[in-house]
Amino acid sequence: MRPRRWARGSGQSVRLRPEVKNLAQRSFRTQLLVLGLLVCALFPAAKACNVPAFRYALERWPADLYQVVVYHQTAPKGDEFELLKKSAVGRGGLANYSLKTVDVTKPEGKRVAEQHQMTAFPWVEVLYPVHTELSGVVWAGPLASGRVKRILQSRTRSVLAEKLLSGEVAVWILIRSGHERKDRRALDSLRTSLEHASATLRIPEIGTDQNGDPVAVDDFKTYPVHFALLEIARDDADEDLLVSALLKSEPDLLQYDEPLAFPVFGRGRALYALVGDGIQKNTVLEACQSLINWCSCEIKAANPGTDLLISADWSRPYGGKMVEDPDVPLVGLGGFIPGQTSASANPVPKTDPVNSAPAACAVAPVVAKAARPVPPIEDRPILRNVVYLAGGAGIVLLVLSVVMTVKRRMKDEG
Repeated sequence: MRPRRWARGSGQSVRLRPEVKNLAQRSFRTQLLVLGLLVCALFPAAKACNVPAFRYALERWPADLYQVVVYHQTAPKGDEFELLKKSAVGRGGLANYSLKTVDVTKPEGKRVAEQHQMTAFPWVEVLYPVHTELSGVVWAGPLASGRVKRILQSRTRSVLAEKLLSGEVAVWILIRSGHERKDRRALDSLRTSLEHASATLRIPEIGTDQNGDPVAVDDFKTYPVHFALLEIARDDADEDLLVSALLKSEPDLLQYDEPLAFPVFGRGRALYALVGDGIQKNTVLEACQSLINWCSCEIKAANPGTDLLISADWSRPYGGKMVEDPDVPLVGLGGFIPGQTSASANPVPKTDPVNSAPAACAVAPVVAKAARPVPPIEDRPILRNVVYLAGGAGIVLLVLSVVMTVKRRMKDEG
């Protein structure tokens, strides 16, 4: 209950009892404290974040956890299940997944098994991470001999992790379509573009200090900028989980009988795909440039991309620990909002990807349809604006409350 600080009677102000007055003073101090905390939270002091986007993600973005569900009629056991259990997060494993078991002899489990048309048990489903925009099954099938090893790792995913840990800015994965002419054109274009990006792009040497003024940054002056390339066949049985995770990362990719290219950075985070004729120099260079731009601050969940299921120790990256600032999330990938990647988007402005001024982690949108125009990257996520507006309204209300409290206190003491 809000303390009543003074009342009026016969035109005169009535003083409060001492214990009520003390309660009012404590309430006043509490309001000031809450106001200060909100101001600090919503309007933090400008803080320099002179770390490239790819490096910040590598050191500070834990990969989202996939869900691996084992459906069984009897208690699961055997080498396959034990390997799956001990490799899960929280049990000493390095792979980013949690494990759950479901008994299909019980009503709920039986209903799910019938809906998903499970044909043998134990049955395994690999689901996209919770709390992401994606949902549904990435891969499903019987828990047959050798299946768990293919869930945990594959040659491409192992090489991908090794290259990211060895200092590659990003690793591009090209999924071949099976059409030789299309695949050859896409491979040649992507390889040439990445060679050009590796030869010409450099991490900016000018950052900003806490006041927003230019400042020289030497930490990454000699950091080698390089982009790697891996290619896999769409029907590669050993890479079925990886291919499925990438193809289902956007709602329309399964419709395209075209080669697809995905830039992967950080701890295995894939951005939106380039498709078919959209795999061209300007879009590739724009994405590469954006990954080496400076960071700002925003929560990871507000940024686009899909973390892949990879078993790797991310604690020993190339160069050791290079991000010294307190933990702050990455900003600037908001241009990858799926609803903005449409054929009616504005064309890409002509810029020099090598000499343009560094942006705050402004990762270039990677289009998902052939030769699709790239949307602007300046837009901020809607959720952030709503939060700021709500926070601003809250501060206004608190300020008014404090002002009223001060006036009442002055009258009370008078």
